[in-house]
Amino acid sequence: MKKYEKFKDVFNKYNGVITTAEFQASGYHHKHLKELMDKGVITKIKRGYYEWQYDEYISDVTIITKLFPDAVIYLLSALYIYGYIDRTPNEWHIAVARGSSRQRFEIGYPKVKPYYIHEKYMNIGKTKDIYEGQEINIFDRDRTICDVVRNANKIDKELVNQAIKSYINDPQKSTSALLKYAKKMRAENKVRNMVGMWL
Repeated sequence: MKKYEKFKDVFNKYNGVITTAEFQASGYHHKHLKELMDKGVITKIKRGYYEWQYDEYISDVTIITKLFPDAVIYLLSALYIYGYIDRTPNEWHIAVARGSSRQRFEIGYPKVKPYYIHEKYMNIGKTKDIYEGQEINIFDRDRTICDVVRNANKIDKELVNQAIKSYINDPQKSTSALLKYAKKMRAENKVRNMVGMWL
């Protein structure tokens, strides 16, 4: 493995996940990627993306942010990160612009569920946070609850109730921001009906 240390250093710069272009920009030929794959040192995530096989675990979120830098952590995944629900989602919910190619999300692992959002809603409540040591795009707590209410008929009712109760008890919430987002997203009445009863 010592002969591969120089390649490992390159992967380390990119948190263990690299594109062919980044590998070549570091001064190495793409043929080395095939050699590394043949030796089981790296695995191919999808076309043009490779992951170093460390002894330690590379988090799903590191891979997701690398593959989909334009995506925003959404719905159940955002709820889980904020600690609003205790049930781990079996796939990563991410919001992407409506015109995004569907083919790019066809990856074996980690499993992702893209939601195609109208572009005018993509920046409402969008923020950055650190999760498992990785900077991520995520909708803030207030926008996330707004999304939960808007999608309540597609989510387990128990999770919806748990999320709303957790939000109400969260000292970091901003109900004024929640209502502002709801108005922009044409969900003000629904939010007032579902969340207002707990306030």
